[in-house]
Amino acid sequence: MVRDAFMHRKFIALGHPVRVLMYAALLAAMIGLVTSARAQQSEDQHLCSASTGVSREQRLESCTALIEAGLETPQNLAIAFNNRGDVHRATRQYDRAIADYDRAIELDPEYAAAFKNRGIVHRALRDYDRAIADYDRAIELNPKYAAAFYGRGNAHRQKGRYDRAIQDYDHAIEIAPSYAAAFFARGRAYQDKARWDFEAYLNEGQYEALAIRDYDDAIRLNPKNAAAFNNRGNVYVSKRMYDRAMQEFDEAIRIDPNDALYYKNRGDVFRIIGQYQRAIADYRKALSLKIDGPIKKQIERAFKDLGVTD
Repeated sequence: MVRDAFMHRKFIALGHPVRVLMYAALLAAMIGLVTSARAQQSEDQHLCSASTGVSREQRLESCTALIEAGLETPQNLAIAFNNRGDVHRATRQYDRAIADYDRAIELDPEYAAAFKNRGIVHRALRDYDRAIADYDRAIELNPKYAAAFYGRGNAHRQKGRYDRAIQDYDHAIEIAPSYAAAFFARGRAYQDKARWDFEAYLNEGQYEALAIRDYDDAIRLNPKNAAAFNNRGNVYVSKRMYDRAMQEFDEAIRIDPNDALYYKNRGDVFRIIGQYQRAIADYRKALSLKIDGPIKKQIERAFKDLGVTD
């Protein structure tokens, strides 16, 4: 009996072999699940934050998975909301984008990128005052945030505040000297000022020259910027330098042969210099492409003036 009692205690201490194996298998399964979950979380983090090489659908799915899992720190969760907002913004689901940026800011009130991105959406909705307020906050949080200065400059320009826009583009370029989009935008601001600002009449040619200089830099930094060639061409048209303008529109069309605006602008130059058949050909080409209403109406008026009835 003593021996039996000893063996029973030994059995309890060591555990039944089958039970030990079951516990080991369960533990291994649990470790495997945790490892798999962590691997999936890491993959979702990568896809949610990726800016290239990932489809919008993949990015949206991964950001949503991170948000719904609830395993992230508040800062990381804010990043997931911000990144998902970027996807909604890219697909023009602006209400959803704003909701996600709001949540990101709620989780991390010092998240400058979320303010900047929400500003982009407000500007897209033409709510320029709210956009400027968001850019203000982003710059307050990060005084070296070139993209926020650029965005605020765009909002000021669209409100007709050309001098304030130019100041913001100046800051963006000072912070990031290779910021091609800022040079392009400042060129547009100078071009707008030349057209609409009374000061331009007192300084004839000054702002056109500044616009050309900025488009030169935009093209130097990005030689495939068809819009910069087009805009520089428009400046040369305003200076009555039609041969040079034609070269600019030719290059814009070479880079992007599917933009109706470039054909319409080149057609305008052909019309000015009296090459009417070539103007009509460019206008017809523009009408064969995706074209917005105002440009189409301009071409229709040109056809009427040229006696084109078909």
